[in-house]
Formats: sequence, C-alpha cells, structure tokens
Amino acid sequence: MLTHLYFFDNMRVFAQRILFFLSISDFLYSIGLLLYVEPAFSDYNKFRCTIQGVITQFGTISAFLWSTSIAYLLYISIIKGQQRIAKLERYQKTIFIFGSAIPLLMSIPPLIFDSYAPIPQKVPVTCSISSNDENKSLDQNRNLSLYLNLLLFYIPLIFAVVISVYFILRSYFKIKKIKSQYELLTKQINIQLIFARTLIFYPFGLCICWLPSLILFLIFTFNNDWFQQIQINYFIYGTGIYQYIRVVQYGLSFLQGFFNSLVYLVNSYLMRKKLKTLDKVQIDRINIKNMMSNNFEDSIRSSQLSNDFENLQDI
Repeated sequence: MLTHLYFFDNMRVFAQRILFFLSISDFLYSIGLLLYVEPAFSDYNKFRCTIQGVITQFGTISAFLWSTSIAYLLYISIIKGQQRIAKLERYQKTIFIFGSAIPLLMSIPPLIFDSYAPIPQKVPVTCSISSNDENKSLDQNRNLSLYLNLLLFYIPLIFAVVISVYFILRSYFKIKKIKSQYELLTKQINIQLIFARTLIFYPFGLCICWLPSLILFLIFTFNNDWFQQIQINYFIYGTGIYQYIRVVQYGLSFLQGFFNSLVYLVNSYLMRKKLKTLDKVQIDRINIKNMMSNNFEDSIRSSQLSNDFENLQDI
C-alpha cells in the first residue's frame, strides 16, 4: 500500500497524503508486533519491551487519528465544498506535525509510570500498557493499568469510531439525496458516492479489529471477579474460554493494517472501474448527440433540397 501510494498515486493530493500517513501508522504497528518479548513476567528484556510498547501505542493512536481525518475530509468536501479543502491544504504541514505529535505525546505517560509490560498470554507475547511494578500492590497496578488504558487507548478508540461514522454517514446521505434529485449525475458526484461507500469501511475496520478488546476491557473493569476466575482456570488447566477470548482479541487487533490495505485496494479498484464506466457513458452520450445533430442537419438539407425542387417545378 505504501509503495502504491508513493509511486503510483498523486501524492500532491491532500487526501492521498493522509492515506499515506495512515499506511505509515499501520506499518509501524506491524513492526512493533514483530519485536518479540520473552513470555515471562520477570527476566524479560525491559528495553525491548519498552520500545515495542511505544511503537505499538504510537501506531494505533496514529491510525485512529488518520482514519478520523479521512472521514472528516470526506465530510467537508461534500457538505462544505472544495473551497474548504483548499483552505485546509494551506495548513498541511501544521496538520501533519500535529498528527504525528499527538500519538507521540500519548505514548509518553506510560514511560513516566514505567507501565509498558508484557501482557499475559498474548500470541505472540507483546508489550503494551500494563503496570507490573513490584513495589506496588496488585490493586495499585490494576488501577494504574485501568486508568492509563482508558485515557490513552480506549477513549481515543471510541471517539475515533463514533466521529468517523458520524461524518461518513452524513456525507453518504447527502450524496444519496443529490443522486435522487438528478437523473443524470455528473462524474464528480458518482465518484464521491463510491468514495463515501468505501471510506466507511475504515472506521468499520476499527470497530471489528478493536471491539473485542473494548469488550474485554469493560468486563475487566466492571466484572473483574469473573475475568480473574477464567484466567486462573486457564493457568491451572491450560485451556478454557480465556484462551479463545485472547486468540480472537489479539488476532483481530493484529489485522488492522491488513484490513486498511484491503479497503484501499478495493477502493482503488472500484474507482478505476467506475471511471471507465463513466467515460464510456460519456462517450456514448457524445456519439448519440453527434448522431442526432447529424440527422438534424441531414433533415434540414433534405428539406432545403425539397423546397428547391418545388421552386424549380413552379418555374
């Protein structure tokens, strides 16, 4: 996806640059997942664990941010018009700087609290926000992990999904309204309609990939006794519902970058296909118009010849 965007798409277009930054976010998240950490709560490589935690935290928050930006860009281009897009393009550098600085700032607090640690039974074992301080009690570690995850991950995730869905649905229904009012659509309206239909899969992908993690976080918060019990059963018997929950949770979250790339490829394919169809329709309309014009001119010539012949007969 990065290669296609950089070499084959027009990187001068503002929307394409945002997609490029989204791809970089997914790439960094994938690199972070590849940094294997020993499956132990002690005697693990703390430096490598911290690096992995920072990279994955930065990558996920950055992906949330750019996915929301795509939805907002679509919204203002349809509802507000291209002039508003032109105004935003003047501040591209500022937008991209803030878009990189915000995820970086949200990766720092766990460093301050020394709260990047291995998460139990991840496959592969990875480090993320989790307090594992031996000098703190179990409840203190749990509460710190809870608050950090809530503020630095789950609240941004919820906001990203809700805001993205809001902007994209408003854009989609606006285009549908325009389509119902005009029988012959312009090329631009057709393209915007396809773009709106496919872009909705970016926040939808966030929902699918991170919904299990959000549900588990809520269970961990409000029904911790049950959660601890299935953990204990797993540690004792080596199997159970906890194992399958973890496989689904982390399996889907690891697919975020793949899902975004898939949406991008499908979007590109549909856009090219629709453009070819629209070009063909436009050519057919031009041919029909030319044919009707030629027939009209032939009819005029025939009428003139007929009149001339009648005049000759009168003479």
